[in-house]
Amino acid sequence: MEPRFITGAPALVAGDALVVADLHIGIEWEFFKAGIKVPSNTNAMRDRLDKIVKETGVKRLVILGDIKHRVPGSTKQELREVPEFLSHFSGKMKVELLPGNHDGRLMDFVPRGVKIQKSTGMAIGNCFFVHGHTWPSEGFLKSDYVIVGHEHPQVEFRDKLGYRFLEQVWIRAQLRKKPIAKRYKMKDSGKMRLPEMIIMPRFNPLCGGISMNQPLAEIEKEHKKYNAGLGPLVRSSDLQNSSVYLLDGTLLGKMKGLRGDF
Repeated sequence: MEPRFITGAPALVAGDALVVADLHIGIEWEFFKAGIKVPSNTNAMRDRLDKIVKETGVKRLVILGDIKHRVPGSTKQELREVPEFLSHFSGKMKVELLPGNHDGRLMDFVPRGVKIQKSTGMAIGNCFFVHGHTWPSEGFLKSDYVIVGHEHPQVEFRDKLGYRFLEQVWIRAQLRKKPIAKRYKMKDSGKMRLPEMIIMPRFNPLCGGISMNQPLAEIEKEHKKYNAGLGPLVRSSDLQNSSVYLLDGTLLGKMKGLRGDF
């Protein structure tokens, strides 16, 4: 089973499941605290997902973590909008959540009928899904693809006048054998067959992105703005030789060839 990207959307289909990552419901509160009044985007995300569900005919929805935004705790907005959002979909299809680093105590207000999977991930056919902020269970090694969120990947370009151009992207990368073998205590790494890693773009357009076409130290610095860090699988991948795709499916080439200035 080959995971299928949805053209023009930060979503993919695997078997009978539609998969999205990083909803960050309630992020508007962060803007409000900074003095910027932004209306809730939750209903717009719901409507966008509804359209994709109708177009693809999927039977279940899988969300790869960071359903909510506030860390630690939860805002009144999240306590209201997260259950409403999930109930909308659980009333007509199976809904499964893989908790992310923003999802503490999520079980306290997730509606009945929505299944919370382990944060170490789950398989759908030959695809293994995990939010990406922590190591997955060893079972991911049996898959052909391991699919993560967490990173909010984008590429950034600057022209000579200093203007910045940002585009959300998909990233397909190979994992490196040595760090994986060390983590899972595998003695003969030379014979290891590792799954291909796919990094999903964020579904919420209001979330900040991480420009991946820059040095690793700069990527880590960007992540720390969100009180997070690069996920262990991304650290264990050959990111510079990864393939980078725009949401419309355009292949930009290898990451190492995407210079930030032009």
